[in-house]
Amino acid sequence: MSAVTNILKKCQVDSVHRSIENGRQKFLCFTRLEEADDSWVVVVTDGVDVWKNEYDEEALKAQCDLVSISQLDVFLTRFRSSFAAGELSVAIIGTKMTLTVGKSGSSINFNLFEAKAAEKRTELQTVIFRLAEQTLQLEEKLSVVQESLEKARAQKAGTSGMNILMNVSPKKGQAKARPKKTGMSVVNPTSRKRKAATGVIYD
Repeated sequence: MSAVTNILKKCQVDSVHRSIENGRQKFLCFTRLEEADDSWVVVVTDGVDVWKNEYDEEALKAQCDLVSISQLDVFLTRFRSSFAAGELSVAIIGTKMTLTVGKSGSSINFNLFEAKAAEKRTELQTVIFRLAEQTLQLEEKLSVVQESLEKARAQKAGTSGMNILMNVSPKKGQAKARPKKTGMSVVNPTSRKRKAATGVIYD
């Protein structure tokens, strides 16, 4: 693996994709590595036509010079940040497309060219299978998260049930209420109630 490939992967721009809206028309921009010649491929497609360009180490350094950046990792980090923010626009003139990444003042322009029929098929297959694999991975991650949530809910429900049972059952060592003795005063438990005088009863 070359030094350029390492930098591309470290900066996480070796395999990114994002949609672009240009008026009523939509495009998909994506990148990939061409490991056969250690180049970085930037591709834009509208689902039918494909525009692309390959950048080897020398071409990437030339791109850096165009925006007055001396270090490749700084250039790629700026690309990554603007790409993730969706700061993308395209302009088509004949068979050439200009992809602009970033806002005015700090934007980066890439000149892409219409691909031949065989290249179109290859690039479209590449992005279709990539998106399909990523969708499957997301579904698997979502399934794992849902299982974890269900387990957590089941454990929480079981814990709540045990707490209810413990609250209902008499606690160990809890003093039982003493039965009130007949004739004891409620206000002053230590004194007995005085019985009302009934008078003298004669037979």
